[in-house]
Formats: sequence, structure tokens, C-alpha cells
Amino acid sequence: MSKFVVLPMLLASLAAPQVDDYPPKGSAEQRADFLRNQKYQVRFEQKLFVQAGFQPLDAVAREHRMVKRVLFTGPWMMPVTGVEIERLANGSVTLRVIDRTGVTPPAMLPSGAWKRLTKLQGNLFKPEAYVPWDPPKADDPEPPVPPVCHGWVLRFGTADRSGLGSGSWAQCGGRDQAKVNFATEVARLAASTRPDCASVGADWMWAVSLCFSRTAQP
Repeated sequence: MSKFVVLPMLLASLAAPQVDDYPPKGSAEQRADFLRNQKYQVRFEQKLFVQAGFQPLDAVAREHRMVKRVLFTGPWMMPVTGVEIERLANGSVTLRVIDRTGVTPPAMLPSGAWKRLTKLQGNLFKPEAYVPWDPPKADDPEPPVPPVCHGWVLRFGTADRSGLGSGSWAQCGGRDQAKVNFATEVARLAASTRPDCASVGADWMWAVSLCFSRTAQP
């Protein structure tokens, strides 16, 4: 008899909306969750760089190097390649293309390239400040099913006198055009080091994909 009573109760509990136990808005716990997730996101972003053949960013900082780097992933989630621009102690600026197969020899860039990138960078890759938010409620409507989208995914890393910076951008749902402008300029500079890239056109991220994929030398 009891099992027939328990079954309807079980079915009712499964049908009831499930809401996680979110911490209250503005609470110390909510802030701690935000900061912890932010740290995990940075760790994930920079791990992707290491897996792609880059030196870890904290190791770069310990060597007092100044770099700006972008990791490109194509619209069909195919890793393209990465670009690292470095300002040397003597003020000269170099660019290297890096992927799992190796690193291209450093190419010299105009001295003004670093200044332009720094201006485009601004505060894009500084940690975001915590802003309290309202936890979801049990009666909130279900979010709409996202549309199918194939777009570029960008990862960023920077090391300079102001510290370390990290960030991401996805073309599907991404609204931060400033990050795209930074990545596009990095891609343009990379393409400028290869005369044959001039024929690709003005889509600089595709130019990097077509000109540099699988060309880095071990």
C-alpha cells in the first residue's frame, strides 16, 4: 500500500520546478562565488594558450616580458593559430605565430604597433567588478532555445607593467566590439608580415587562418 502512495509523491516532486540554492543578492557568498568563477575562467582561458603551444602567462611575467597575445578558433570550432606580440627591452616590437607545431621566427613590427594595441586594449582585460544580481526564481520562464550559430571564438592574454590580463569573446552572442577591434588589429599585423597574405582580402582573421595554419616551424 505504501509504495502506491510514495509513487505519486515521487512523480509530483519530479514535475516540480527545480531551482538551485542560490546565495542571496549582495551576500558575501554570492560575491565569493563570483570571484571564484572569475578565477576559474581565467585559468581555463590561459590553459588553452598553453595547450596551443604558448608559454604560461605567469612565466612570461616572471621573466619581465611584455606581451599581448590572441588565440583564434574558427567558426566551426577548429583551432586556427595564435599570435603573440612582444615589446622588447630596447623598445622594438616583434610578432610570432604560435601553434602546436611550433613557433615562427620573430618578425619585426613598426615601433608604433605596441602603442596602438595598448590604446585599443584599454581596460578590456582587467577583472570585472562584482555587481550583485537577483537569483533566479522557481516561476521564472524557461529561457528560449538558442539558435544554431557558427562564429569565431577569441582568447586573450596580456602581460605588462600593469599586470596580467585575460579575456574571451565569442561571435555568437558576443557584444564587446572593442575586443574584436583588438583581435582584428593583431591579425592585421600578423598578415602584414607575410606578403602573400595581401591577396586574401580585408578579413584579417581569415587571413591569419589561410596564411599561417600549419606553417609554424618547430
